[in-house]
Amino acid sequence: MAELFNSYKSQVNLAGLIELCETEGRHTVYEKGEYLLHQGDVERHISLVKSGYCRYVCLKPDGSEAVVGLAMAGEFVTDFNNGVRKLPSMVSLIASVRTEVLQLPLGYALEKLSLKEPDFLYTASDALFRMCYARLLELYVLSPAERYHKFAEAYPDIVSTIKAKELASYLQISHQHLLRIKNRMK
Repeated sequence: MAELFNSYKSQVNLAGLIELCETEGRHTVYEKGEYLLHQGDVERHISLVKSGYCRYVCLKPDGSEAVVGLAMAGEFVTDFNNGVRKLPSMVSLIASVRTEVLQLPLGYALEKLSLKEPDFLYTASDALFRMCYARLLELYVLSPAERYHKFAEAYPDIVSTIKAKELASYLQISHQHLLRIKNRMK
């Protein structure tokens, strides 16, 4: 089985959070290009992606987007760390396609979860830190082709539908380089 791209999912018991979103979450639809969160705002929600996908984006000095993360169906989209601390977000969360989510207030969800799982906040924060640290190291030790292969293994059904421009930005390569990698893998 492929290693999870968003590896936090295998390091945290998310069953309680998924159940909470499915029973109490507000069904919300974001159309392509709509923001779930603007960079600089404080995160107030945690959203379980039911269909579609979202991208985590930082603005470059020239105003263009740098895709720094992705949240697919079955995953959570939120600026968790800054939201928990009530700090301004360093990213924007944007629906890349029409995206349906089940959304809860972040504080409420954490309060409810802590009653059943007192260590949830620590465990989730630790898992997210380890995932981010592993990705940072991968930038130094894996080639762009290896990073693409890892993503493609984790999301074989999505890799053909995700926008190449977004994936290239995430991999920190040009669109043309991504196309060459895809052609070599065929």
